[in-house]
Amino acid sequence: MLPISRRSDEQPQRLTIEQFRAAAGAAPTSAGATAGLTSSLRQPRPAEEALVMTTEGAIYPTPWEKVAPYAAEFCGSFLLTMTFVYNYSSGDCSEWTATSNGLMVAALMYALGHVSGGTFNPAVSVSLMFLGRYTPSVTGRLCLAQLSGAIAAGVIRALFFHGTASLGPLEGYTWRGVCAFEFIYSAMICFVYLNCAASLSNNPLKRPNRFVGLAVGMAYVAGGYAARQVSHPVMNTAIAVGLGVVENKGLHAHSLFYIFADGFGALLGAGFFKVVRPGEDFSGRQSALAGPRKHSEGPKVTAEFIGTFFIVLTKACNRLGESSDREGVGPEAWSVAAVIICMVYSLRNISGAYFNPAITLAAVVTGRNVCSKHAAAFYGIAQFFAAVAAGSVFAILNHGNTMSSRYGYAHSYFSTVGAEMIFSLFLTYVVLTCTVSKHELGRSGKDGASYSTDDDHDTTDVAGLAYGACHTAGGFAIGQISGAMLNPAIAFSFCGLDMLHGRFDGDMLSSVFYQVVGSLVGAGIFMVTHSPIYRKTREAHEQQAQEGTPKETDR
Repeated sequence: MLPISRRSDEQPQRLTIEQFRAAAGAAPTSAGATAGLTSSLRQPRPAEEALVMTTEGAIYPTPWEKVAPYAAEFCGSFLLTMTFVYNYSSGDCSEWTATSNGLMVAALMYALGHVSGGTFNPAVSVSLMFLGRYTPSVTGRLCLAQLSGAIAAGVIRALFFHGTASLGPLEGYTWRGVCAFEFIYSAMICFVYLNCAASLSNNPLKRPNRFVGLAVGMAYVAGGYAARQVSHPVMNTAIAVGLGVVENKGLHAHSLFYIFADGFGALLGAGFFKVVRPGEDFSGRQSALAGPRKHSEGPKVTAEFIGTFFIVLTKACNRLGESSDREGVGPEAWSVAAVIICMVYSLRNISGAYFNPAITLAAVVTGRNVCSKHAAAFYGIAQFFAAVAAGSVFAILNHGNTMSSRYGYAHSYFSTVGAEMIFSLFLTYVVLTCTVSKHELGRSGKDGASYSTDDDHDTTDVAGLAYGACHTAGGFAIGQISGAMLNPAIAFSFCGLDMLHGRFDGDMLSSVFYQVVGSLVGAGIFMVTHSPIYRKTREAHEQQAQEGTPKETDR
């Protein structure tokens, strides 16, 4: 944990972190628990600050406590770089390379995040400095520890093992494409980390989330697969330096490209964060106690735009070049699922994280006030423009070329639209069930069916994984039939790219209708299977009417 210290003229009183939290009135966290993952990033609360300033003495960390965060960053960067080096220096990269890299990130965050914050990436550390979480001196020391760990891994691999690691563009692409992907997905990684780890509303002090490692790891998975046709993506300056050591037995001059691309990505990710969470005040003290904030329409609409943009772009980039073959179905399905997981965890407590016009419409139809008609209209517009923006960026990255909307297999029209409708139904139903809060459950229905209300039950920690599981299942199941669009925004984006080249895919555009139909059917099934919710709502309204209590307005 990055220490909090303030000097005093009197003899200091040495306290453990647990004693410090207990005296400050905060709930203590067990060693190694995920609950303390980002406590090192937060400013002290007023009660904690008062404790530090008492005349009883200040808290002085031991030398080992001072060095612990930097040692954790060194070790994490060392292990992470070793993973990338072995994956990228073993000949032809396996289709599981990006998964291996991303899961190592997730494991290290859960293992070391409570010690240092678990950044393991100079770009993430710099983005925290941009937002005022880290001072420049702390940021410099963290970056030095991360770079040292990565270089140590590169030196060991170069000296004691054979093999080289490939940096730079693959055949048919240039450094411009490499830098573009590094910039885009470094921005996404920083954005996800800031929302899931550093946000005080998405990761509150008294109830930290448990999905931060999964979310950041999936961001690496998504970017790794999306850019696999262009380069061996790293999205981490420290790892790029380590790979350069392996490749040239010394620092690689091309590492400068990664440094600049990742640095600008950190700036963009921090800017996105400030737009969607304008109430987060890292320089003050009050936001730590305020809890989740209600967001205005602007940040919500922007959140839908950003999430939809990254999802559509990742889907499209998996079809760069000539990758539209059968082998591309699995990586694409997993990559799209990964970006959905990290975007849902990042933005769900802002806008609901729909990122899909059909699901947005279904949320309105269910009539539970989870999404108002007014908000849904703006969400749909934002999702449409995000699809257009993602399609435009893809066209630039793909040298202006179009792509195949399917994987080259001949299927009938009804097979295609039927597959889209069935899995859109499935996806919508899962999303809607994850919006059910524990307060809406708990009473037995008139038929005697029991509905659980375990106090520990919270769909927030599983919602992103559930959404991603739907796209993984659908991507593998119908990727070879319809391309597994499952989202009108994606279909519009792909059709727009075709029309730029004078082609029109009527089947693709008509599949939008069936996606909407599937979502509406899913909403209907949800209303049937969750009828006790509507009964209790109706009874509550009737009781309010009898008591003369004004009816609660829609959110």
